[in-house]
Amino acid sequence: MTKTEMLMQERDDLRTKISSAHESGGSSERETSDLKMMEQELIALEQRIGRADTTKSESSGSTKPASKTEKREQKLDDALRDSFPGSDPVSTIEPAPTPPQDKAANR
Repeated sequence: MTKTEMLMQERDDLRTKISSAHESGGSSERETSDLKMMEQELIALEQRIGRADTTKSESSGSTKPASKTEKREQKLDDALRDSFPGSDPVSTIEPAPTPPQDKAANR
């Protein structure tokens, strides 16, 4: 079983839990909170599955993202990769202390 298939199975199980929670009509605050958390977890799982599918399609030769969100994410990733490690190198030299007359002029 591949990673994507495991995620899909987990998603299906979570959908079943959510539907049964809706049917039971839990009225306590805790049950409502738990239901919201499961719904958020479902959204996260669907995003992970989408990313896994995108990665799979990229490895198979398709480099064109499908949606506007994916295009934006791809552009941000490319920009980050192009700017790494950053524009300014880390300096190991400390600046000289400010002379007292300069400190008085800045006040």
